[in-house]
Formats: sequence, structure tokens, C-alpha cells
Amino acid sequence: MFLLTRLRRHTAMRQLGKRLEKLAKAWLYRRLAASAAGAAATPATLEDVQRVLLVRPNFRIGNALISARLIHALAEGRPDLEIDYLATDTTVSLFAGMPLTHCHALGRDMLVRPWKLVALWRTLRRRRYDLAIQVADTSLTGRLCLMAAGARRTMGADSRLAGLYDHVYRVPPGQRHVYDVAAVIARALGLDCEARPWMTVSDAEQARARVGLQQLADKPFDIGVFVGGHLNKRLPLYFWLALCDALNDRGLRFLLLIGPEEAAMRPDLEARSGGHGCLASTMPLRDFAATLTQLPRLITPDTGPMHMAAALGVPVTAVLNTSISRKFTPRGRADQVLLSPSPAEIVAALDYATLCLSASHHIAFTHTRHDAAELSRKAVLPFNPAT
Repeated sequence: MFLLTRLRRHTAMRQLGKRLEKLAKAWLYRRLAASAAGAAATPATLEDVQRVLLVRPNFRIGNALISARLIHALAEGRPDLEIDYLATDTTVSLFAGMPLTHCHALGRDMLVRPWKLVALWRTLRRRRYDLAIQVADTSLTGRLCLMAAGARRTMGADSRLAGLYDHVYRVPPGQRHVYDVAAVIARALGLDCEARPWMTVSDAEQARARVGLQQLADKPFDIGVFVGGHLNKRLPLYFWLALCDALNDRGLRFLLLIGPEEAAMRPDLEARSGGHGCLASTMPLRDFAATLTQLPRLITPDTGPMHMAAALGVPVTAVLNTSISRKFTPRGRADQVLLSPSPAEIVAALDYATLCLSASHHIAFTHTRHDAAELSRKAVLPFNPAT
């Protein structure tokens, strides 16, 4: 592993980086903020617009997929639009198969190789966008790229930098979940939008994933377990070993998916996987996504795989270390949120989810869909201590 990669992934360096980033942003926001906000975004904002740029150059998988839902909303509501997206070099592959004309990528090395950044800005400017939308107001890099694109009109959040946009969208009080932002933007423009992440995986990719899993085991897996996390989302090795034991004791067939920063745990986890567990090999991002589509459920403390699973319609059992993370968790009917659970409590939650699924299938024949949904929702509440 390269020295810079080791430094970037070191927990102390990440915490220091976050603190410095917050201080720098606070300083810049005070100097860039303007008093008068732009006009409120309305469906008329899209009038005479043919070419749109969505700006979200974030290196986190989850943030990319959350904002991707806006691509779907624009493509469905205005199929005549040319939609471009500004991603990053680590997330650009996530947008394959989406209705985009161009997907541009901001690279990590552009800060030390500014000529590459200038070349990117020139490419954006040559596209002559009618409207550029900054999907999140937390990125100063995104704001710089938005300005450099030279779009005829710009749109962003009604927040600290609202005065720098021609149009602003307002997040209603109470909508604090990260999934709400794309839907708020779309609805301000008069478009329908589901409030959850979005990703597409081709039939060929899913077929390759099925073949890969069949080579690992002769029977389908009951559960996927992602071993990984970012900063306070990380869990110690002994927790994962105990979870392997609990899953084996329950007779659940599970697939271990190990994150890049937990590679050192692989030998111990392989030795403890038991008769019902298998370790997946390290795989590219899209192969990882295709593998998730073949799993009935994913256990994960990390929000990247969590949002990816939600985007692909895979139920999630989210394992949280802090209740603050609740606003980042999937909220589908079959999703579970567990706050600081023991491995035994996770397995108990899986058993309960299976019972609820069986009950909902039975109820579908004897009650209305609304009644079945209400009973299912109530049933999973005891296993949602973060509420």
C-alpha cells in the first residue's frame, strides 16, 4: 500500500482532516456568504432548459448514490434534457447505465495537479449548460466547479451560500434525512422523485455475480455481512468473530464482504467463518454491487454499502454505534436499524424479520395491502432501538 494511502486511511489523520476541513469551510463561508438569496426554484426554472449539469463531486459511495436519484427524476420528468453529472474518479463507475450524456470526474490528484482541474473546468464550460444544480450545499469544491462551468443559471440550497445562486431550493422543516434532499430539489422543479438512493446494475453483471457466488457455495446465501466502516462506524475484530459464531450457531448461510481497510482481518475471519460462512474475494465496485443484488439482506455498519443496498432494493440491517447516524440509515419497510447491538441481538433481529416477512405474505391473502403494511411496520419497531 502506498504511503499516502496509509496516511489517508489512518483514523487520526482522518479525524484531523475533518477538523481542518470544518475550520476552512467556516472561514470561507463567512467570506463568500451574500445577504440576498436567489429566487425560489419552481417548475418554471426548467423552462427553456435543454442541458443540465448536476454537481456532486463527493468521494463517498453513499453520497453519490443518494444524489443519483435526481438523475432518474430529471430523465423521467423531462426526457428531452441532456443531463451531465460531475462525480469523482472513485465514484464515476457507479453511474454506468444511467441516462447521462456525460459523466465528468473530479480526481483526488487535481489539488496537487491543478492543470488537470483547469482542464476539467474548460470541459465543463464548453458544454454551455443552461442550468447547473449543486445537489448538496456542503461542498466548496462543488461550488467552485459550479462557478467554473459558467452555466446560464445556477441552483443550490437556501443556506449559507444562497446569495451565490440564481435559484434556491428550500428543505422543509423536519426533513432532515439525507434521502430527502434529492426529492426536495426535484419537487421544487415540479418533478416526481422517490426519496431513496438509485443505482442500475445490468442483467449481464447480475449473471456474472450469480456465477461467482455459485463457485463459492452450492446453495444460496441467507445473508451478506459487510465488514468495514469509516471512523466511528468501525467495529473491532472480536465483534465480527462473535457474529460469525452466532450466524453459524443459527444455521444461517452468510457471505463475508471485507472492506479495503479491514484486509488485515481476513485470515482471522476466514478461520472463523465455520461451516455456513464464506469469504468473498476483493472485487471492483460494480461487481460488488451486482453481488449485493443476489443477497436477501445485508448487515453493515458502513453507510456506503448501506446506501448501495438501499439503491438496489436489498433490505438492510444497519448496525449503528451512535444514534446520530440514524439520519443516514435506509428506511424501507424491510430495513432494520440496530443501535450498538450484540451479535446475538443481530441474529434475533434477523429471525424476527423472517417472521414478519412470512406474516406479510399470509396477510396479503386475508387483509388489505394497507393493513398488511401497517402490521409489518409495527412488527419491526421493537428491533429499532435508534427510534
